[in-house]
Amino acid sequence: MFLVGLHLQELLIIKFMEYERIYFDYNASSLIRKEAFNLLEEINSSYGNPSSVHEEGRSMRDLIETSRANIANSVNTNEKNVIFTSGGTEAIDIALNQNPGRIIINSTEHVAVFEAAKDTGSKIEILGVDDNGIVDLDSLETMLSKGPALVCVMFANNETGVIQPIEKISEIVREHNSYLFCDAVQAYGKIKINFDQLNIHFMALSAHKVGGFPGSGALIVNENIKKIIPKISGGGQEFGIRGGTENLIGITAFGECAKLIDKIYSENRKLKEYINFLEKNIESFGGFIFGVNTERLPNTSFFAFPDINADTLLMKLDLAGYSVSSGSACSSGKVKKSHVLEAMNVDDQIVNNAIRVSLGWATKKIISLVFKFFKNSFNKSVLE
Repeated sequence: MFLVGLHLQELLIIKFMEYERIYFDYNASSLIRKEAFNLLEEINSSYGNPSSVHEEGRSMRDLIETSRANIANSVNTNEKNVIFTSGGTEAIDIALNQNPGRIIINSTEHVAVFEAAKDTGSKIEILGVDDNGIVDLDSLETMLSKGPALVCVMFANNETGVIQPIEKISEIVREHNSYLFCDAVQAYGKIKINFDQLNIHFMALSAHKVGGFPGSGALIVNENIKKIIPKISGGGQEFGIRGGTENLIGITAFGECAKLIDKIYSENRKLKEYINFLEKNIESFGGFIFGVNTERLPNTSFFAFPDINADTLLMKLDLAGYSVSSGSACSSGKVKKSHVLEAMNVDDQIVNNAIRVSLGWATKKIISLVFKFFKNSFNKSVLE
């Protein structure tokens, strides 16, 4: 078993998953870590509203502040810079809601960034990428020379795993008196992030990508930004930036995972050898690897076979018990063409064939099934 400390019903579900299903969609959502589950008993033994002044309330407040400190430490910033949200999407919404007037968006950003930008009423400009998905720094310089803007560039792409040169981007943005928002939802735990050193203005994180529960995230704000316009006012929680009673279970589980960030990072680094093995098999059958010529997340492979439609391959793999995807999971369960690959100038036929495999912390414990996956999924008879 790869999870412990669960109730009987949960154990039965996981046991079914272990023997009947193989999960290779960690970029959509990670399996929940045992450390997150273990917190439930502690919270249940003394529950209270974190805003209450009695002992139970103070106890819950202490848990939240400990989690805040853990998350701050995991990205090398001050705990006062951490604002808890309902997830990565809300963190994005708050960051882009700061009324910048002009927003420059990397063309391969998550759809949540594009949608949040539309809601602001700001002028939106698109920053192009090269064939590997790396932003065009010269174009960024040219665009910013026309005036300040909020620049949105993600740390690493959720589909391709391509890692952006954030340090260089941050330097360019600051030289032009502009602001930088980084969606680090997919990168967190897979690459090391030093928020203060990179001098980023806003950064989004999400708990369920690192083994916490869905419904919890954080916006990290540069300490030099003194005023944030809230999206939810409420009762003044989260420094008056995000009102509403805090999601105690989600936040504390997030904090526990953040405390393990070095371990999570080490686990993800080790997955690179599995991805290398996977991609060697893909290429032997004539497949394409997207972003192969640049630095990528160690757990992610986005690929396509020229003559095999993604819908067909997804169905075959799902029926065989393998959970993979064709890209982002944030489109109401819809399988649709990747705007990321279109931005990378990939041929339409190949775009329609794209499949993403993303590994995670429990993968190493079912390594025998990983090799079974390679054998079954990339044997020509299966793909015909």
